[in-house]
Amino acid sequence: MARVKLLDPEQAEGRVREVFERVKAYYHMVPGLQQALCYLPETTNALWDLSLAVASEGNIREELKRVFFAVTAHEVECEYCVAAHMLALLGKQWSQQECVEIILGKPSPRLSDKENAAVDFARAVARAPHGITSEQTEALRAAGWADSEIVEIVACVALMRFTTTVASALDVPLERAMDGIGVSCGVPLDKRDT
Repeated sequence: MARVKLLDPEQAEGRVREVFERVKAYYHMVPGLQQALCYLPETTNALWDLSLAVASEGNIREELKRVFFAVTAHEVECEYCVAAHMLALLGKQWSQQECVEIILGKPSPRLSDKENAAVDFARAVARAPHGITSEQTEALRAAGWADSEIVEIVACVALMRFTTTVASALDVPLERAMDGIGVSCGVPLDKRDT
């Protein structure tokens, strides 16, 4: 159960309703994350703008960014966000097993060596952003990633670290569509047990 009352989209008024309508136009519903955060409608709106920009701006394809999001959510132990981004990958024809494997650190045959290197880098950034070394960024360049794309990877991780903080700290409940996804299908969040 959420630690704050989620704002019911049907009861929303004014600016909150406007923000919810923007989100609903994309998802055909208002996720619990936005319902929890919308006590701050301008923050929710800005986060929505940032989310759309991070997902669409740059050269990295959206599907790979979803992998970055799922891996980041796992590293910071956010069940809600792991499930949300696994759901997005399932919508792109990934199997649950493929999702679990990439999230837990196994290279994916669906991705190129270059893309798997980027996923490993995203995982390292998610785990300890302060621990990233020049050698790691040089290895990404050697794998074929440009500086602008390295920034894209970091931006994906940074966005997810923000949203996972909101979802986890406020204990946003899983959406109905997330039933059976994430932790319940084999993604352990407490990495001390892996």
